[in-house]
Amino acid sequence: MAATSPEDVSDAFAAAINAGDVPAALDLWSEDAALVGADGQTVRGRAAIEAILQALIGNGTTVEIEVSHLITAGEVAIATGELRMRVPGHEALQSTTSVVVYARAPDGSWRVAIDAPWGLPAAG
Repeated sequence: MAATSPEDVSDAFAAAINAGDVPAALDLWSEDAALVGADGQTVRGRAAIEAILQALIGNGTTVEIEVSHLITAGEVAIATGELRMRVPGHEALQSTTSVVVYARAPDGSWRVAIDAPWGLPAAG
């Protein structure tokens, strides 16, 4: 199902991860998307992101996403929000403030273009 808004992308992504559905989760990313790690390292492209999603699902992680601020300007949008992750075997709930840039695809659906789930790294 195509995401018709940036909020739909977040909801669909959480649902796909929680269902263990890597193809559905990956379909919500642009072909040339970037994922910024907690250490500031950036992974680019769906193939590299797929490996990360496989690992996330493989260890049984579940996620909740709450978008708190969203600004849309034409074909792009930026959002901040809270990403909560539960990892089996770890009692603590991991919670981060994320930054996500969305882009509208030619078919009108929205996809993740840049995801910084741990926020933007400090300048250094």
